Amino acid sequence: MPFETAPTYIFDLHCDTLDRLALHKSFPDAGFMEQDAAIPDARMSSLASNDCHIALDRMAKAQYAWCQCFAAFIPDHMSADWGWQVFCAVRDFFQSQLAEHAALIEQVHDARDIRGIVDNGKCAGMFTVEGGSFIEGSLDRLHAAADADVKMLTLTWNGKNAIASGNVTTDGLSTFGAQVVRAMEQRRMVVDVSHLNDTSFWDVVKASSRPFAASHSNSRAVCGHPRNLTDDMFRALVDRGGIVGFNFCRDFVRGDGADPTRDDVLFHIDHFLKLGGEHAIALGSDYDGCDVPSWLEPAQRVGELHTLFAHEFGAEIANAICFENAAAFFERNEVL
Repeated sequence: MPFETAPTYIFDLHCDTLDRLALHKSFPDAGFMEQDAAIPDARMSSLASNDCHIALDRMAKAQYAWCQCFAAFIPDHMSADWGWQVFCAVRDFFQSQLAEHAALIEQVHDARDIRGIVDNGKCAGMFTVEGGSFIEGSLDRLHAAADADVKMLTLTWNGKNAIASGNVTTDGLSTFGAQVVRAMEQRRMVVDVSHLNDTSFWDVVKASSRPFAASHSNSRAVCGHPRNLTDDMFRALVDRGGIVGFNFCRDFVRGDGADPTRDDVLFHIDHFLKLGGEHAIALGSDYDGCDVPSWLEPAQRVGELHTLFAHEFGAEIANAICFENAAAFFERNEVL
């Protein structure tokens, strides 16, 4: 139903909620979510009501006009066939939840429909993938993912796969990886460089021709973790017309692992703004994939970021970071 009062608009480029639910006790050999083993199955089976960071019913009660990128996470250590099984399991779970909770969520097939979906009071659910290890030697599975309306693919996790190398390795984009990037661009699937090492990042810049994303990455100048972006990387994304989602992960916000404060978050946003990122900064929470600041847990508290940004930078910047930049980026991707 449409909102009775003006909602807060939120667009989040990354969460791991689907894996946490879909693979709960179903893929024990994959090592998923061991910390959830003690949670009753009834509280880990529904996207609408659960013990995760994100639940559709809680977000609906919070009155957000909300677009969420739901990722299928494929770890690096998996073989291509094993990774494909996981992708299919998460995809099928997502489809079942879309059908079961149609009053709360609608899948994004065309990003130009996002505003209409959220204004009608539903979550606009965008299906994405984190880790391309299920793609090896052939583009067939990439095209199958595109046919399932996967809108963005993070090329690697932290390690190396057939496409590229993550931030704990030293190699770059492979010859096959360059083919993957070109095929993704042809299918209008956004190339996501979060998790890449520096060599792979710059190889993607050379191999790509369209705007790309860092769905959940922060500023390395503020917090020196290799998962974060250098200033030159951020400028390259801005110059290409890309998008960068601010990651809530404690280890990427501040270097000592302590619970980040609101000021710690502002340091990253302010730094990106000074680099010309007014139209490139978005949210990339990593909810259900990491430990987040206590004041942003669970996900219905995400609106506190909008309040924080509005107070510090003004309402226009807050609206841009929390929704407009990401919405405009994906809308452009449909027509460029």
